[in-house]
Amino acid sequence: MHIAVCMDDALGRKQLERLLSRSADRRIVADPDVPYYVQSYGNKEALFARPFMYDLFFIDMLHDDMDSIAIIRKLREMGVTATIVLCPGKIDLSEQLTEEDQTLILRQPVKVDELEYILDEALAVIVSREPKIDIRTSNETIHIKEEEFLYAEKQKDGVAVHLTDGREVICPEDLKNFWYRFANFDDIYYLQDSLIVHKQAVTDTSFGRVVLTDGRKFRISHHVIKTLESKL
Repeated sequence: MHIAVCMDDALGRKQLERLLSRSADRRIVADPDVPYYVQSYGNKEALFARPFMYDLFFIDMLHDDMDSIAIIRKLREMGVTATIVLCPGKIDLSEQLTEEDQTLILRQPVKVDELEYILDEALAVIVSREPKIDIRTSNETIHIKEEEFLYAEKQKDGVAVHLTDGREVICPEDLKNFWYRFANFDDIYYLQDSLIVHKQAVTDTSFGRVVLTDGRKFRISHHVIKTLESKL
């Protein structure tokens, strides 16, 4: 489970990091197949750069141009469907939350039993949710299954996503940022700075190029091709 802690109060952030570390140690002993990764942020910019890699967010931001509520709503607007937790400290903004925010509350100082409940809830969501890939166009967010994705190629002003039904969806974002959506998909690969490809789309990897099922060919370095061939 990938966890993001975004709190601008250093003491509160450190306390939560310690509790998460202790909880992870206990949980990994009980279930070694569920690793825990915790990344801390003190500002929203770093968080917004790659939000789709996380399964769980803990947020308490007050001293920025966007407070916790605004950050939560921005994440939802971006298409984030992961569990989000507001962690009120000295200032409690929880009354501003609405049902549409889909946000849990964990008050500070954090109590161990309440944190464990949140972690159990987040894990239950992960287990029950079929992994989806979020594709954001300029006016909507499309959720697709892994098997619907073929490849995504870098373009001048964004990313062109090619799907198994023949659709091409244009996303106005950087290819590297788009790649963070695929953290939990073992059969999808990032090939240099030009291509993200599902192994089902690859028909040939010879002569310094990757050939795809639709006939498209991409020049790829020999080293990257060798790495790809070892996974196919």
